[in-house]
Amino acid sequence: MIDAPVQNSGRDFDDADVARAYAGRAPYPPALFAHLAELAPVRGAAVDLGCGTGKLTGGLARLFTAVTAIDPAKPMLAHARRVNPQRNILWINSLAEDAEIEGPVDLAVAGASIHWMRHAVVFPRLADLLSKGARIAIVEGDGPAEAEWMEAYRAVLVRWVERQGGVWNSPEFVARARAHETWIDVEGSETIAGDCEMRIEDLIDGEHSRATWTRVKMGPLAEAFDADLRAVLAPHARDGRTAFRTETRLSWGRPRRTPKPL
Repeated sequence: MIDAPVQNSGRDFDDADVARAYAGRAPYPPALFAHLAELAPVRGAAVDLGCGTGKLTGGLARLFTAVTAIDPAKPMLAHARRVNPQRNILWINSLAEDAEIEGPVDLAVAGASIHWMRHAVVFPRLADLLSKGARIAIVEGDGPAEAEWMEAYRAVLVRWVERQGGVWNSPEFVARARAHETWIDVEGSETIAGDCEMRIEDLIDGEHSRATWTRVKMGPLAEAFDADLRAVLAPHARDGRTAFRTETRLSWGRPRRTPKPL
């Protein structure tokens, strides 16, 4: 997690380069989708909130009869449509707060997106839309978590956050990232690990899909940022590829119409 000096608005993702760079993000562990399927009372209708480029959408479409995928960024949805051609997906270009969603819904999923949303609008809507026994699942974590180069890689990210005037994992940032938890009666959580191997150039490119590191935001500094990451990764690459482990945190429960008292 990283914190920039000004909270991002989410508009960074309405950028064709960001959508393209998403291909460099590590995939979610395959076991995640089996866990998601088990959370639904029946595998009828699922909703992917803030679907982005469809990293979760395609897997959900193989498990559920129908999937509604919602995102406000047109470039992200365009990419998602190209890589997920299944006919049982309804794509909606909208904020999750405003989208017309047909209920009942048997599973709602938010992957690396819930912190962009207005919780006081989204969660009461979900409470009304979810079928009996249905849950919302929050999916977090699609980057390297364990590797022989991980400590040095993270040190580069920390240094660049500070260079841009931010603070790594500041209390304010962590509070924003966890704010949605007061809107869920949590039933459980699990960390799911996966092994991954990627081209180092794709891994570096994928960092530019994150709001802090968009090329529009970094400008000419992007090349120096890439060079610093490349210097860490290259000694551990074989034929330009490197291996690492990912860790995805899955939590689930029922959405609330009002937040838990602090």
